[in-house]
Amino acid sequence: MDPISLGVLAALAGGAGGEIGRQAWVGLTGLVRRRGPAPDCVDGASPEPGTTETALAALEGRPEDRNRAEELAQALRAQVAADEAFARAVRVWEAMFHASLTADPEAAADLEAAVQAIAPEAGTPGAVHNDFRGATFEGPVQGSGTQHNTFNR
Repeated sequence: MDPISLGVLAALAGGAGGEIGRQAWVGLTGLVRRRGPAPDCVDGASPEPGTTETALAALEGRPEDRNRAEELAQALRAQVAADEAFARAVRVWEAMFHASLTADPEAAADLEAAVQAIAPEAGTPGAVHNDFRGATFEGPVQGSGTQHNTFNR
């Protein structure tokens, strides 16, 4: 489960995942608010509107709004790409988030259900869905995980 996906961010902002979800959201919001000015800001100036903190506040105000969740996801990815210290902090947060979900399958299931309700196009984490209807194919199939595939004409 990508913790910076639209579905996960909206689910966490909306309170999904019980205590683990709440702690994950508090951790992420703390990272964003503690990071200081964006790297391109001069002399400690405030970041421009539309930054990660602005997107975070917008989603907190309306966690059901998919557009706000997508804005936060994009802002987080941009901040991670621009700020190595922030990227390291997000990786630590992400590892802790995954470890918490692994330790509490019930919270993980609650969060997964919320993500599916918000973003059903996200699919099941780790699942791969390919649709080759109407395609023509000839030749051997090679690679890891191909031993249990069925190909029908």
